[in-house]
Amino acid sequence: MGAPHGEGEVEEDPELEEVHAERHAVGGEVGGEHVVQPAVHLEVEALNQAVSEAPAGLEALPALFIQAADEAAVRLDAHRPQALGYWRDSANLKAGRPAPPYVVLCAFQRFEVWKPGQYPTTPVAEFSLSELPDRYENLLFLAGEEPLFIAQDRQLTKQATATMAAVYHSLLDRDAAPPEKIQAFVLQTVWCLFAEDYQMLRGHPTQQLIETLLRHQEWSSYMLLGGLFDVLNDRADYGRIGPLAGTEYVNGDLFAHPAKVHLQPHELERLSQAAQYDWRNVDPTIFGSLMEGFLGREHRWELGAHYTHEADIMKIVRPTIVEPWRQRIGATETVAEVRRALDDLCAFRVLDPACGCGNFLYLAYRELRHLEHELKERIVRVARQTGVPVPSPDGLPFYPLGNLQGIDIEPASV
Repeated sequence: MGAPHGEGEVEEDPELEEVHAERHAVGGEVGGEHVVQPAVHLEVEALNQAVSEAPAGLEALPALFIQAADEAAVRLDAHRPQALGYWRDSANLKAGRPAPPYVVLCAFQRFEVWKPGQYPTTPVAEFSLSELPDRYENLLFLAGEEPLFIAQDRQLTKQATATMAAVYHSLLDRDAAPPEKIQAFVLQTVWCLFAEDYQMLRGHPTQQLIETLLRHQEWSSYMLLGGLFDVLNDRADYGRIGPLAGTEYVNGDLFAHPAKVHLQPHELERLSQAAQYDWRNVDPTIFGSLMEGFLGREHRWELGAHYTHEADIMKIVRPTIVEPWRQRIGATETVAEVRRALDDLCAFRVLDPACGCGNFLYLAYRELRHLEHELKERIVRVARQTGVPVPSPDGLPFYPLGNLQGIDIEPASV
């Protein structure tokens, strides 16, 4: 994104003065030939007309890079409105040049990535220079790919992982239960914390029971938390009273064998800390991090098991699943064609033969549900364009979770 020359200087392009070009952008068609379009860099003190005077060949710019003249955060805040003004001025209807979809504001040690056409008041990503190697998925548009802006809080996810891993290792070190039961206990607890903050378990029963156990240390989590897990595995409603009134039966195998473990006060304190987190902002791929902790370093190396970052998973999911389906969706012209594509999508199966904790399958499922949504929106749009009745949404299928399957040789993973 331009190497600095000395303190606060950026190499200048003699032809565009303050406009700095780099060949990092999405390609475009110019004169019948495929060319790589440059991103445009501006210093905040540059003249407003710099962008409007840019050559006509700069259509389809992927991003506008604006470098603040001072690295202090207060200066970045002060320059932000001006930066977004440059973005607005970069569009030229007469020349057929839209504004770039992304704006990167840089103050040397701090970066902000904006998508002002969709989110004009808040950056979609913020990170420091030291975090840049781990945030490359936010800048994938420089390589002509769709960037990832993960909504979850990375720091909170790390804290939640560390807290739950500490509980796991504490229980394991004192031989509180067989390792398989301790693993199941941690995973069942994590699921409950997610479910409470997503209102799937009303009334925060897990948090209530943890606080009750801290107040009454003569009582046992084996009975109270174990009882919660029992109820989640029970189709009948007879036991759903008091703190358990907001619970429902959870299908699947997660609670098929409720994990009952007695916790000591310091372990309850850690769970109480975990219950305070807003689990809506915790990345669900935390299960992958926990799996690594369960297996231990030596066993992970032996198995070749490793937690894979979402950006790396999407390098496989996007070209093998998302892009082929988007091409088919884009080629549909009639309601019948869209409906046929939707039916085929909902019959599409995914198998991960070394699934680990299922992060690949989780992201594949998320993207397939997005594609399902796109197809349902397209049915409505094509029906209106062609003057045929809009199909009732009640008659349209949903992508079934059972179409995703995984295999792994490590029982602790699955």
